Amino acid sequence: MTGAGTDEPIRKLATDDNRSQTVTELSAAVARGQLTLDEFEERAAQAWSARHVDELITLLADISDAPAHFQPGLPAAQHHSPATATAAQAVACARSQITGQPEGSKLSLSIMGGAERSGSWLCPTTHTSIAVMGGNVVDLREARFESGDITITAFTLMGGIDIIVPEGVQVICDGIGLMGGFGATAHKEVRIRPSSLPADAPVVRVKGLAVMGGVGVTTKPRD
Repeated sequence: MTGAGTDEPIRKLATDDNRSQTVTELSAAVARGQLTLDEFEERAAQAWSARHVDELITLLADISDAPAHFQPGLPAAQHHSPATATAAQAVACARSQITGQPEGSKLSLSIMGGAERSGSWLCPTTHTSIAVMGGNVVDLREARFESGDITITAFTLMGGIDIIVPEGVQVICDGIGLMGGFGATAHKEVRIRPSSLPADAPVVRVKGLAVMGGVGVTTKPRD
């Protein structure tokens, strides 16, 4: 297929799934020892700003056996933590979620109901979650981050808010429970505990107030 009036083929425009898939491949290259963290960050930034699919293929040319087999129609590959995961690999995987895109979802609100943010949603630098006699879920495992330092402010009254953080992200929990609970834990299947991560790992800060309810922050493996 060629452009009108020319013999040059039309360059396929890249989608967010294409960009995410490329960054996932770059993250895997860090785990294999092909790229350093600095090289990964540079290429990941280029991937998120890429306009065409062929630009993404170029970024994979020296780390993949068949970069040209990159398929524009495929959904983004999922992150998987290998059995031999290291802190550096976990951080690289987490950094691949940082896109720098603005205009994310700043609020999740439920009143005698429920609100959920999950899947490939855009989490801004600050997000507020409010649950009044209801329940909210804020799942960051597949989210795209505006920055590497996210603050979530959680308020609940006779309700609950569950915040799920992926491996490779530091968690700083600083909330108050009044006749309720406010705390952070790590799932038993997590290989790299948040406390074991380097200082330059992405950070999620959770603050707020739980009145006769609960706010729980759980670090979980990626699906």
